[in-house]
Amino acid sequence: MDKEIDFWIFSDESGKWNEGSYYIRSWIKISSSKYRLLRKEILFLKHETKIKELKWNHFEKNYDKLKDVFNVRFDVFITISIPYHLSKKRFKALDTLKQIKENEFTGDLELRKRLKQKAISSIKHMLFFNIYERQHIENVKGIFLRSPRLTKYKFMVDHPQCLDRDWRDIAKSVGVNKVEIVKRSEEAPGIELADIIAGCIFNMLKKKREAKEIYDELIKAKMVDMHSRKYPNPNLIFFGEFAKSERKILSLFR
Repeated sequence: MDKEIDFWIFSDESGKWNEGSYYIRSWIKISSSKYRLLRKEILFLKHETKIKELKWNHFEKNYDKLKDVFNVRFDVFITISIPYHLSKKRFKALDTLKQIKENEFTGDLELRKRLKQKAISSIKHMLFFNIYERQHIENVKGIFLRSPRLTKYKFMVDHPQCLDRDWRDIAKSVGVNKVEIVKRSEEAPGIELADIIAGCIFNMLKKKREAKEIYDELIKAKMVDMHSRKYPNPNLIFFGEFAKSERKILSLFR
């Protein structure tokens, strides 16, 4: 572990950027000394349970054996967006592309259809990550890096749903420069823990009772700034886009 790091911020997502009800990011802030304890605890539990990679589905099935990972002190921040919110907005580039007829593309009819669909999907992907994902990162920065004096940190992010280079560039655009993309999450206990939390929150929002009980027992006490005006936790990305019915999910966290 890097001796120049005072604290680590780990993140993993649950849900897909372009479909489903929610796209959730869990963010964990943990000091270097506490992370050493977490590593030992997770490695021990994986050895005892013969689990190669600790993920939410393993945790849920082996709750009593694995819940001790939450004994270590760390903070949790949750950011939530809804994929279809992107489609409610008008973007000139997207509107222009949709108006281009398929016969303007190269190839036979089937190829032209696929090319147009691919072009539209690619632009939507770029829009989501450069607008919504960017806001996820900017908001967690507002909580975990609120002081400019906090410089000895590192973001560790599970392989995202975009190019690693693009994610780093997006993070850099909001002032988060120390980022490492994790290729093998089983080698990063902080990412494994972030996966557990993201999966739990996703299932809780889907009204699964077991996930709500795990949240109440293990995660809720670690949620920071739940009553912050600027960056409340959980944090609904572009709050104004959430309908009143969609905002009701907040009650699950209280």
